[in-house]
Amino acid sequence: MNEKQTFCEECRNDVAYSLEIVSMKGTLRGDEYNYIGKKATCAKCGTEVYVAQIGDENLKALYDAYRQKNDIISLEKILEIPDKYNIGKRPLSLLLDWGEMTFNRYCEGNMPTKQYSDVLQRIYDDPAFYLSLLDKKRGT
Repeated sequence: MNEKQTFCEECRNDVAYSLEIVSMKGTLRGDEYNYIGKKATCAKCGTEVYVAQIGDENLKALYDAYRQKNDIISLEKILEIPDKYNIGKRPLSLLLDWGEMTFNRYCEGNMPTKQYSDVLQRIYDDPAFYLSLLDKKRGT
């Protein structure tokens, strides 16, 4: 029996739950966004229940909707940059003259400003731009 369970406030017990894909609305930075999320429902009474993992997934979907609408680089692309250029997160932050932990925070899901997003998008898209940053830092 590998059934997922969570606590139902209505039943006052740990219960199995079902998932439903639903259209959701959320507000971020004063604007409302529509996105596709998940809703967990108690299998016994039908009440919506809280599941931490589902909440995290829905928050990511809201952030993705914000990123798309505001032309902010996706989290997936941010996470690919260090592997693509074989550079650590802190060295990349320092290369960009950002705070030492700035890029690391973006990798954890924090939202970059539009200005920082544009730099990261350019690095992702244009290896020659990345090379020019390295050359500039070396003083050549």
